[in-house]
Amino acid sequence: MAIIVDKDKKRRDIAGACTELLLEKGIKNLTITEIARTAGIGKGTVYDYFSNKEEIVFEIIRKFIEEHQHNLLSRSDQQTSTKQKVLYLFDFFLSEYKSYEKHQDVYREYLSVTLSTKSCPMLEFNSECSCFIKTILENIIAEGIKKGEIKGIAKRLVDGLIKAERGYMLTAWADGKDLKQEFKDYIDTLFDLIEIKK
Repeated sequence: MAIIVDKDKKRRDIAGACTELLLEKGIKNLTITEIARTAGIGKGTVYDYFSNKEEIVFEIIRKFIEEHQHNLLSRSDQQTSTKQKVLYLFDFFLSEYKSYEKHQDVYREYLSVTLSTKSCPMLEFNSECSCFIKTILENIIAEGIKKGEIKGIAKRLVDGLIKAERGYMLTAWADGKDLKQEFKDYIDTLFDLIEIKK
């Protein structure tokens, strides 16, 4: 009887086994041989699941995004304000939790690959991630409008919020500064403008 392999789970397992290796070596210095050794599989098996090492970074990022969404949902309920949900969504950048440091280090590696490579798979993955985050934020804003917490014009801020968070994050990493409070102040100012005062 043939053994049935769950390919998606196997991809996640291989990528998960390589997270620390990626952080230690960086994507540019990472080799398929090291990936195979770390995951406890043959080089050929790596290629059964990934076309290249960049796809492993995609898989790690996808896993982190799923974990982040689960965390957002577990921390929010009907009483959670729209502003707080937005802050939870951007907790990846704003958080002081040590557990997010690894996520941020992998994300830096991902950005390094994104900015230095314009391959179609890279662009497609980046678009997929952006659409996923945008959809979550659109839903948060739409729910806030429906509950009467914020003005309808707030839906026009979705793209700007995403770009602002990425800009603050990249600037913080590039300049070695902590811009978390500045980003929180930015969110506070936006909500001062869009919240419906009761």
